[in-house]
Amino acid sequence: MSLFGSSPEDSPVAKANSTSRSKSSLFSDQPALGATSSSSLFADEPHGDSSAWNSPNQKRAARHELVKMLLPASEVPEGYIDAYDAVLDSGDKFGAGISVEGARKVLRDTGLSAEEQATILNMVVPGGRDLPNGLGRGEFNVLLALIGLAQEGEDLTFDTIDERRKRLPRPNIPYVDRLKSLNGRAIAPPENAVPVPHQSPPRRMTQGSFGDSDPWGSPALHRGHNHSVENGIGASPGANGFVASSHSATNGFAHRISSAYNAQADSATEGDRSAGQPSENTPGSVASGWGDNFPNPAGTGFGPGGNTGLGGEFGQSGDDQGNNNSNNTSRTIGGGRITSHGVEEVITINMLPEKEGMFFFQHRNYEVKSSRRGSSVIRRYSDFVWLVDCLQKRYPFRQIPLLPPKRVAVNGTHLAADSNSFLDKRRKGLVRFANSLVRHPVLNQEQLVVMFLTVPTELSVWRKQATISVQEEFTGKPLPPDLEDSLPPTLDETFDRVRSGIKRSADVYINLCNLLDRLAKRNQGLAADQFRFARALGALTDCTSDAYAVDTNDVPLLNNGINSTAKHLVASQGLLDDEARAWNDGVLEDLKIQRDCLVAMRELFDRRDRYAKDNIPQLERRIESNERKLQDLRAKPEGTVKPGEVEKVEDAIIKDKESIVQQHARGVFIKECIRDELLYFQTSQYHISRLHQDWSQERVKYAELQADNWRALCEEVEAMPTTE
Repeated sequence: MSLFGSSPEDSPVAKANSTSRSKSSLFSDQPALGATSSSSLFADEPHGDSSAWNSPNQKRAARHELVKMLLPASEVPEGYIDAYDAVLDSGDKFGAGISVEGARKVLRDTGLSAEEQATILNMVVPGGRDLPNGLGRGEFNVLLALIGLAQEGEDLTFDTIDERRKRLPRPNIPYVDRLKSLNGRAIAPPENAVPVPHQSPPRRMTQGSFGDSDPWGSPALHRGHNHSVENGIGASPGANGFVASSHSATNGFAHRISSAYNAQADSATEGDRSAGQPSENTPGSVASGWGDNFPNPAGTGFGPGGNTGLGGEFGQSGDDQGNNNSNNTSRTIGGGRITSHGVEEVITINMLPEKEGMFFFQHRNYEVKSSRRGSSVIRRYSDFVWLVDCLQKRYPFRQIPLLPPKRVAVNGTHLAADSNSFLDKRRKGLVRFANSLVRHPVLNQEQLVVMFLTVPTELSVWRKQATISVQEEFTGKPLPPDLEDSLPPTLDETFDRVRSGIKRSADVYINLCNLLDRLAKRNQGLAADQFRFARALGALTDCTSDAYAVDTNDVPLLNNGINSTAKHLVASQGLLDDEARAWNDGVLEDLKIQRDCLVAMRELFDRRDRYAKDNIPQLERRIESNERKLQDLRAKPEGTVKPGEVEKVEDAIIKDKESIVQQHARGVFIKECIRDELLYFQTSQYHISRLHQDWSQERVKYAELQADNWRALCEEVEAMPTTE
């Protein structure tokens, strides 16, 4: 007997629903909603199927909401996101998501039994019918997790998924892998699969981040990484002084910093998460994030064309949502031949209208949005400055994007910091900085960058909670035995040649940006003068009848022609204004992106001159001196040498030799790092091509519009009176 009547087993509704009650409940010991009891808690409540709680539609809706929210895109490996994009791109769509038939195709190629496939499909899509909007990312993530659990022999329950949230299984689905290869994506093999060898020999690359074990890293960063630290397994000290614990797998403080971040990540819409993701790292790939797809034009000085693979293709992250012109960076570096088929990630930055702070110390805030990450955070300019300082300390030999200046001086006089033109230029500069950062194949994986873009709290508060270390990326990294031999012997000469070209190109692009800015302003000035000209013509028609009062028969036709000229001048003025705005938001921003890229590379070489130094010659001379001293000590008779003096000299020799080895390894890593940055910089040439193509097409468009405008004017003034 139950508390309110007969036991659930005696209820006819319970018997009817007993077969549908399975391990799909969030808690395995919780009965189905439709089988609560044969006796209601309230005497007037209807029994059986007439209860709203017993309605199959209500249960199906509750199940669907559970499945949809169980695994948001921010908490799954990147392989899950890539799989969703691959299936969606294959054409198996229903509404805005994937059709049930597409899910069945995925299940058929998993090696599971028909019974297991039916169970999984029924758990994700009760009834096996297409949802109104198809399977979104949440439902598909649960589908992949259940497939992985079934392949590992685990229980097929939502409880198991919830328990494995931090170490989700990676299903082996050849069908999805084939779709990824067809879409040109980097396919990351499953954990137990043998990685397919690449045609070009891989090269070891430098570590692109603090290390996967850093416990305060963002969950988005740890997607697809086969960590042994996650969920407290094999805890080890992180790069910033934390120790991974069982209660916090990827973040050292309060489950990803705050519950607000958790709620934000879980409540993000499916549309914000439909963009492409970078390809996941696997044990069989080099942990650098660099790709094999860099082009190697002849004569670049990087060795044979077939030997330039950099070990593991890095994918361009994406954003599939439109952005306004002020934030649109569709023509950006990284396109052309190495861009993946998915669109790139786009960061949008909007300036908030209200200032914050005390009266004399007020500052502007910026809303930084990433549609792929589903994040929206508030940052101030000083937060960007702090991030750049950290990146320059940790990655001194990488292309750190440029920040716009805090203030601008013209002829020694600082412009007003609150002028609209300056604030808009600074906001656009921050947009260029953020987008260059997230498209860099190494910097976009840095925990500091991820947390900067995703932590919802004020950054100064987060910095107080986190122990941040900004050690150089090569610190403590052993030198692979074949790395030094793999570098071309003429690399230093190539560096000098590229540096010279970059320095000259940067000066030219700085001048080009200034000239185009002046051209755009002249266009705006020409438009303003044409508007004044049109107004003057309009005023002229008021006095024409008086001026030609002797015979006013032709005055109406004359005024009509003058008004037509004024009308088309106003139309031309609008076209000139539109073209000037298009230049400011289009080709001028493209030129500034290229300028920033060149200046960033120029500063990279400047940092190399300052920081890539060693004292190996001094250490070698000191070792020779200590070795001679050691021989003299050993040649002396016993008893004449102070105790411990021989050991002291031996320790000094050993430490100096270790220092030489470390400094030599650092020098090799620096060469490799700069070589990789030059390969990444190589892709900017395609951005230049696209810049000129887009601008030429834009000029043709506005020239044709102006020609149509003046052609229409010619037809209208034909009716003006003449002497003939």
